[in-house]
Amino acid sequence: MKLSIGKTATGDNFFLRNDIVHEIYEALEEGQNLLLSAPRRVGKTSIIHYLKDNPTHEYYCVYVDTEDVIDSQTFFKVLLKAIFDIENKNRFLKTIEKAGKKIKGFLSSIDNVEVGGVKIDFNEKADEKLDYYEKFKDFLEKVDLDNRKILLMIDEFPVTIEHIRDEQGEQAARNFLKQNRAIRQNDKYNQKIKFIYTGSIGLLSVVKKLNATADVNDIQTYKLRPLSLKDALELAKTLLENYQIEASEEALTYLLKEKIEWLIPFHIQLAIKEIRDLYRIESREVNRTFIDLAFNELVLNGSIYLEHYRGRLSQVFNRNELSLVHDLLKKLAEYQSVAELELYDLAVKHRLEESFKNILLTLEYDGYIAEATEKQWRFYSPILKKWWSKNV
Repeated sequence: MKLSIGKTATGDNFFLRNDIVHEIYEALEEGQNLLLSAPRRVGKTSIIHYLKDNPTHEYYCVYVDTEDVIDSQTFFKVLLKAIFDIENKNRFLKTIEKAGKKIKGFLSSIDNVEVGGVKIDFNEKADEKLDYYEKFKDFLEKVDLDNRKILLMIDEFPVTIEHIRDEQGEQAARNFLKQNRAIRQNDKYNQKIKFIYTGSIGLLSVVKKLNATADVNDIQTYKLRPLSLKDALELAKTLLENYQIEASEEALTYLLKEKIEWLIPFHIQLAIKEIRDLYRIESREVNRTFIDLAFNELVLNGSIYLEHYRGRLSQVFNRNELSLVHDLLKKLAEYQSVAELELYDLAVKHRLEESFKNILLTLEYDGYIAEATEKQWRFYSPILKKWWSKNV
């Protein structure tokens, strides 16, 4: 396993968490559609790429990123195209060599763009004549999957909702949510398809702005946890072994528990990179002193990997909200934790009392802050906190 920083970890660079994969499939078998929830950089996209690349016998796994979609019709067209994609078809065929004729017939007919009696023309000139939402439902109505299911994993779903709202208005966004809910709630359809949604912003904060939480309350939230200390140690050791660097378990435990604290693969890899780079200069024992030096280098050199946290704020918040957010994060960078009432006082100062809770929710989902204890907030990560205090 090699360092994989700043990009989705796949293949041999993916740190497999069997418990997470098992729990996701367990929830699907219980009939749930899932929202894979976690702050940025925890590994949501890597997990769904693993599911896509390692499908079980029961599922035809399809991944689609809808970040650039700005209307409902395009959304359902993109979903259909992803299902018909030849790469998905070939991947699934490898998993069902003993499958019945029905499923093989379904897959072979994809080449002719006619599935289960449903003919779908993706010719751009025909787009205006087609209602892709109705076509998607028609497809699910008629296709025979021989008791298997499509597992449709939709990345950047919350961003899609925001784009539709921005381009077509709030009512169009609410209608879009209702269309998706109607598909999930249809007893006939949900025997053939399951959904996993994920994204780089929080779905709940997006739908709250639309007063549409009722349209997603049928989706079960699965919270992707940080690594356990045991798994974090295994990941750190595996990465160091790739660079022929030895470190005692005591030293690595100090790194993980005392320096990193929030044990997500992204931050562990950042720390291991600094240890590797420093070791190449000073080839000596990787002890606590060495780790302290490497951690300081991480904070000093982290802008290339952490700058996106600062830049992302202007994409998520408007100008007034952004001013408050910078004040909130500056306050949190100064202390171990800050009472929510103190943060609320800042919202009052900015005249954003009504937006305050949603701003906290967004910052929490995006991996900036966490509730340390009830009504006390802190930075999720000491790495981000120290970097923020020095660079903002």
